[in-house]
Amino acid sequence: MGLFSFVKDGVRQMMIARPEDKHRLIIYKHPDRSIPMYSQLTVKSDEGAVFFREGRLMGIVGAGRHTIDGANIPFLKNWIDSATGGNVLLAEIFFVRTQANRNDPVMFGGKIAMTDPVTRMPCKPMLHGSFVVRVMDPVKFIIGLTGQSVQPEDNTEILRYVSDKFKNGIRETVVEVLKKHNQSIFERDELISEFQQAAMASVPALDEIGLQVTEFVKWEMKLSPADEAKIEKIWTKMKVAILEKQAEIELKKAELEMRKMEIDVDVAERQAYVNMANNPNYMRHAQAEAVMGAGEGMAQGGGGGGAGVASLGAQMAVGVGMAGMFQQGMYQPQMQHQAVAAPQGGGGLKCNNCGAQSPGGKFCAGCGSPLAPPRPAGTFCSNCGNQVTGKFCAGCGTPAPQGGGGQPPPQGGAPPQGQPPQGGYPQAPTGAAPQQAGQYAQPPQAGYPQAPQGGQPQAGYPQAPQQPPQQPPQQPTQGQPPGGYPPAGGQPPQGGQQG
Repeated sequence: MGLFSFVKDGVRQMMIARPEDKHRLIIYKHPDRSIPMYSQLTVKSDEGAVFFREGRLMGIVGAGRHTIDGANIPFLKNWIDSATGGNVLLAEIFFVRTQANRNDPVMFGGKIAMTDPVTRMPCKPMLHGSFVVRVMDPVKFIIGLTGQSVQPEDNTEILRYVSDKFKNGIRETVVEVLKKHNQSIFERDELISEFQQAAMASVPALDEIGLQVTEFVKWEMKLSPADEAKIEKIWTKMKVAILEKQAEIELKKAELEMRKMEIDVDVAERQAYVNMANNPNYMRHAQAEAVMGAGEGMAQGGGGGGAGVASLGAQMAVGVGMAGMFQQGMYQPQMQHQAVAAPQGGGGLKCNNCGAQSPGGKFCAGCGSPLAPPRPAGTFCSNCGNQVTGKFCAGCGTPAPQGGGGQPPPQGGAPPQGQPPQGGYPQAPTGAAPQQAGQYAQPPQAGYPQAPQGGQPQAGYPQAPQQPPQQPPQQPTQGQPPGGYPPAGGQPPQGGQQG
């Protein structure tokens, strides 16, 4: 061997790299297992160098130029062969391309058996096209696909194997995309981009061998005419039902929103009414408008005739009633908080017999004598002293005083017709009998009898006539009632008024 041959062989042993004519291969295995120490390893930017020894992974070296030495490649320290004095490394080196293999895209095609997730009909769509793959994990690619034996001289076998793995794994991806969008295979054309993105993200069969789909050059999916017609018929019916259900749901949502708006408006109106009711100025304004409205109604309805008058009266009553309602609503809360003052002097009635003050009732609590009822206010008859409620006195028929007024009978004087005098009835004079029930035995012909003793009339009585009555009542003696009067404490005659 000459000097030139020795130098040539030595340089060849010192330089370790992928040959230029093998650059298209996805994987290339260095032919020599004996690697001289301090040799120069060159790894290109689109690949990685994987070291194996005795079937076990030693490590991976990235792009660049590296010296085979434990100092430069740390994982080699434990693998240098000591039998050669540390001058030789026994290992297998695989150069794996990690760049997308666009020069040799993977062709795929064939039927995939599946069940439509919406119609639940079995079908076999035809799927074909091409895609580009990239080695993501060189170790998984070698162990799971090519192995550590002699590698093929081209990529044909590798691509055919990847195509078969893709066809088996894409079925799961297609079904998952259809379920995700709740679509039938009948509408597959609308989901082409979804199918491609899902396949590029993850196809389980390719992930097992360290590959990933980077892009699709072509994608087509077709159904047979029989499967197309069968799925279209079922899917159309289901689509109509789905659309009707969606329309019903949207209608219910709209009705719910409308009802919610109505409730909000109603609540706002009620709150406004409450706020206005608590405003005294508004209540006075509403009262005035009610009265004005009643007046306008009377003006329009008072055309003539009895019906017009009746309408006027009804409208006036409505207006007055509304005004009273507003007034009551305005002042009722204040009246609820007013305390009722106790009557001064203890209240009740004073007995004319014993002078005791009674809290109330018809009889004295001290002696049992009848109590005179309180005199009602109003108009009184000028003849008999009864209260007059109409145009004529109910006791004697005397016309009521003009303009009201009149004087009630004085304490101890002649009682109103039908009511007993305070302290009981005096006995009637001897030989005299009452002419009518509830009246005196001998009523005066005109006016009241003369005032006793002194000729001065008692308060509230008119002047006695100039001529005394023909039969004046006899003056009873002290403590003895005149004849003809009922005994004291007796019941008044029937037909009179009882206090």
